[in-house]
Amino acid sequence: MKKLKVKFIKIKGDKMAKKKAEDTKLTLTDEEREGLDNEGIKRILTSKAILKVAKEYKFSDEEKEEFEYLFTNEKHKFFIAKLIEDKISVNENDVTKLYTDNKANFDAQNIPFSQAREIIQRDLLNQQVATLEAEELNKLVEEMEDKIEVTKKEVLFSREDAEVLKTLIVGKIISKKMADEKFEDQEQNKKDLEVIRDNVYINYYLDLEVRKNVKVTQEEVVEIYEKEKAKLGNVTPNSAYQQITNSLFNNRAIEERNNLINKIVEDYKVDEIAKEYAEAE
Repeated sequence: MKKLKVKFIKIKGDKMAKKKAEDTKLTLTDEEREGLDNEGIKRILTSKAILKVAKEYKFSDEEKEEFEYLFTNEKHKFFIAKLIEDKISVNENDVTKLYTDNKANFDAQNIPFSQAREIIQRDLLNQQVATLEAEELNKLVEEMEDKIEVTKKEVLFSREDAEVLKTLIVGKIISKKMADEKFEDQEQNKKDLEVIRDNVYINYYLDLEVRKNVKVTQEEVVEIYEKEKAKLGNVTPNSAYQQITNSLFNNRAIEERNNLINKIVEDYKVDEIAKEYAEAE
């Protein structure tokens, strides 16, 4: 009887969520619609729908802390990006030289010049951004005070993960610089940070749902390992188990995430609303 009751409540909950979605029609402002085709409109509407669902979810204290950590990291990345944006430039002479030096490799893969050029530009840009970010962080460290305090709460949150602790410490340096420059008080930055917060909210909510719903059992991993171990060569059992676990989890996570998004899209009638906007153009 208990099982039947739980199942009934879940179905009832799903129906209530669907009815709430149907009663809440998504809308776009003229500014949001400007220059968008049907697919672009659908993307914006989908994000709005997921955000609505996410905002209705009640974070636990631990989840709130994790969300704030993720948002703060993205906020810091945005600040550093703003510091270096005027310094970024890709020299066409460098692009041409790299293409010439690697032409044989591109030709062997049947990659035309236009595509090769984009690949080289992207690689050079990524390298330049990484270098400039490191330079800015080094400057901030040089300007910092002698001491940085890490609270007991922050140590507990890190779960003794050195990378998390490092991120928290560097984040304190960046936060101080942002405060000194009143970065978050500037109107355009406020708007941009609100968009970033919404995106983090959407992705964190989806990731939470995936974590709750996607499982990989030891039995599944062992079964696949036994079937495939003859093909694995010198891979150790522990390494193989880890690879199989990661592969199963990642594939299921992608499927679960897509299913969740598709359900929200259906509940909020995103396709119908996007069509209405497209026809109104």
